[in-house]
Amino acid sequence: MKKNVGLIATLLACCSVMAATAQNKGKNPSLKVVCSVLAADIKLTAHMDGGDKTASLGSSTVPLKQGMRYTLNVSKPGYSPYRKSLHANWEGLRQLSIVLEEGIGPDPSGSWVVDLEDSITIEFVPIPTGSFIMGSEDGEDDEQPVRPVSFSRPFWMAKTEITQQQYGQFKAPPETFKKKDIPMPMSAVLPVAGISWSDAMEYCNWLTENERMMGRLPEGYEYTLPTEAEWEYACRAGSTGDYAGDIGSMGWFNKNSSERTNPVASKNANAWGLYDMHGNVWEWCADSWYANYENAPTDGSQRGLALNEYRVPSEQWGTEGDTVRLVNNGLRVVRGGCWNYPASSCRSANRFYHKPSVKSNYLGFRPILIWNPPQPSMEFTRRIKLAE
Repeated sequence: MKKNVGLIATLLACCSVMAATAQNKGKNPSLKVVCSVLAADIKLTAHMDGGDKTASLGSSTVPLKQGMRYTLNVSKPGYSPYRKSLHANWEGLRQLSIVLEEGIGPDPSGSWVVDLEDSITIEFVPIPTGSFIMGSEDGEDDEQPVRPVSFSRPFWMAKTEITQQQYGQFKAPPETFKKKDIPMPMSAVLPVAGISWSDAMEYCNWLTENERMMGRLPEGYEYTLPTEAEWEYACRAGSTGDYAGDIGSMGWFNKNSSERTNPVASKNANAWGLYDMHGNVWEWCADSWYANYENAPTDGSQRGLALNEYRVPSEQWGTEGDTVRLVNNGLRVVRGGCWNYPASSCRSANRFYHKPSVKSNYLGFRPILIWNPPQPSMEFTRRIKLAE
């Protein structure tokens, strides 16, 4: 699998504790780092009980504490930085030769991989520019009117729903959510569940801040939740039917899930390489809920709330001329269906909603990576929200 993270680094390591250098055997671990780029900033962080401690290495050999966890960062402006988590569980000297590559930023035609601690990664697949018809003529009223939606910039979407292991790098995932007193299973390969919209946004913000702090995320990029237009476009992956393929081979729903979440990427992916877009867990979107697509934006990446207005008979809603400003009830969109809903809820165009504080064993998420997120204009957006 090609790994285009904009942080391309080739590790050429030789360990001097092999038979040919047996004289190091029994000695405390030490580390020497050599970089292909002159004047690169080489830093090593020791993760200690009393807090992290970071030191610049330069070209010197440094002694390490047996069994302690460290993070190595090598960077220089104009080059893709290198970062690796390691445990000092060897004996004697270990030398690492790091090769930094010029340039930074994701390739619109390739994957973007986030390296978290302990060799845990999140792979984002590229979603190309283009357009599609959003909604369904045969679906529910809230899926209409159908309309063309376009994307002028590519974005990248997580290949799978965020797993419990990936979420655990941020904070401990919810331990147990029950259905009929049966504990939900816990595993590194299962999607994290019991996640509120607020939790999902906090994770995206943490991921953005953490990657920027480590020098791994280019300026102007950020991780966030998809708009529901971005979500449906990515889910369809060029398809126009109810599903992006055979639902039985692509999705987990109430007839095949055994009443629980199932390992991510254990069903077939869609044409763009995304798994579990149909079923397993509902996925939070960035958008507030609207009752239909009347006057919805045709820019699929439009984010934020413009002024919400809808013209209705004044005797029905109260007056402000013939326009009523609706109160934002705070509902947020979820997409994709889940393990305990029927297959019809997993359709590409199907929409549902929850309050952003709701946590349930069928609510999860998958982030996207975007560049310079467009801000909404101040023009009126005349759309009606579902009243509580």
